[in-house]
Amino acid sequence: MARERITRERIVTEKPVGESVSREKELTPRQIVLRKTTRFIWWGTAVLEGLIALRVALRMMAANPANPFANFVYALTSLFLWPFQTLTTNPAADGVVLEISSVIAMMVYLLLAWMIVEMLWLIMGRERE
Repeated sequence: MARERITRERIVTEKPVGESVSREKELTPRQIVLRKTTRFIWWGTAVLEGLIALRVALRMMAANPANPFANFVYALTSLFLWPFQTLTTNPAADGVVLEISSVIAMMVYLLLAWMIVEMLWLIMGRERE
């Protein structure tokens, strides 16, 4: 028996060149501003988290605090770590310090940024109809 080959054609509609291919609904101007604001908050949080992580790494490597770069990182992050300085003791041995308080600060700042972003979207995200 000979088998017949069946071909199926699919109709494809083309969109005009200027139309977006995205399936997302269009955002309102307020939502666009809100999206940019949240991106800025996340960017700032990432910078702060990176600086604190760099501080933790430098302290674990027993970096020379008199070095200009290490001194700059320590001075820049000390303002943000001030509320957490006496929270726990930081174990140290031969100049190597594990800053547990800095790790806790990183978690708190990440949680705080997430709460602020979620609250902004909750309050301002939907348009009133």
